[in-house]
Amino acid sequence: MRIDEPSDDGTLPDLVSGLMWLASGIFGPLALALPGSSHEHVGIALGLAGVALAWGAASLWFAARGVAMSVRLRALVTAAALPVVAAALWATGGATSFVGPLLLFSVLFVGYFFPAAYAWPLAALLTATWASPLLYDDAAHLSSFAARALTFAVAVVGMLLATQALKRRLVAAEARQRVLAGRDPLTGLANRRSFDAALAGADLAGRGAVLVLFDLDAFKAVNDGQGHAVGDAVLRAVARAARAAVREDDCLARIGGDEFAVVAPGAGELAARRIVSDLAGRLASEPMPPGVDTARVTFGYAVAPADGADASSLFRRADERLLARKRAERRVAEFAGSSMSASNQL
Repeated sequence: MRIDEPSDDGTLPDLVSGLMWLASGIFGPLALALPGSSHEHVGIALGLAGVALAWGAASLWFAARGVAMSVRLRALVTAAALPVVAAALWATGGATSFVGPLLLFSVLFVGYFFPAAYAWPLAALLTATWASPLLYDDAAHLSSFAARALTFAVAVVGMLLATQALKRRLVAAEARQRVLAGRDPLTGLANRRSFDAALAGADLAGRGAVLVLFDLDAFKAVNDGQGHAVGDAVLRAVARAARAAVREDDCLARIGGDEFAVVAPGAGELAARRIVSDLAGRLASEPMPPGVDTARVTFGYAVAPADGADASSLFRRADERLLARKRAERRVAEFAGSSMSASNQL
């Protein structure tokens, strides 16, 4: 996940923005009622407070319905709102306005919810908005307002650097957690949760898909006879071979102890046979750990929508075929009187 993806934060920025505007619209008039506040343009100030309340309510309404702005649109809206903030500064006393500190909310907002390409220009506009009384208020030149504007700009830079660094760390941590939550730690393949999500998300009734299930024969005997370290090495070798046999967009997963699965969206019967053939070939030639000659694998596959147009029926059909093939191979082995040493073969 990247910080500049529009969908990273969903509706959270709109929710936060709405609360910020509501807070400004509510506490602005309260501040006007306090002793020492400028009342020269109180009517305009109250009107701007009404605008803030209306925009904040609208933002919350859209956020509650799951409507999220893209990053670019949100940046444009934020920039377009700054003249309203500048007008509020003017209406509440200019250089002595109590509105200025509220801009710190906006600095945190752009630092956290915007990538650097948008955050820094917006931060520059916020600083210019805060310093705008220098353009019209004589009191700004008689007081230390210019010095305060400079220190405000320094504070904005520091806050932006810290907030952007924090966001990068949070995004990186979330990405790592997503990988850990969706990966099998032993083989690095997708785990059962990711497999279920991939199968449920495939357009089985429309584009169709192939589901291939396969597991190792007599794997328990290897674990019991040679230890779990050898068994783990076998599973990693199987995963390595299987990974080379499937498409990059297919979901290759370890769904159980020695059970694996492939979900190939948009594939059909011919693709199913090719996947099984490629998997069998790769597994037959993949080097195994000492004491294990080859990996013997049983396959079962199902093709959607012919074998099932939903995840459960497709899985059930593939599993039935895998079990049927196992039983058939067992009968053939018993009939031929063959036996396999679990110490050197899967």
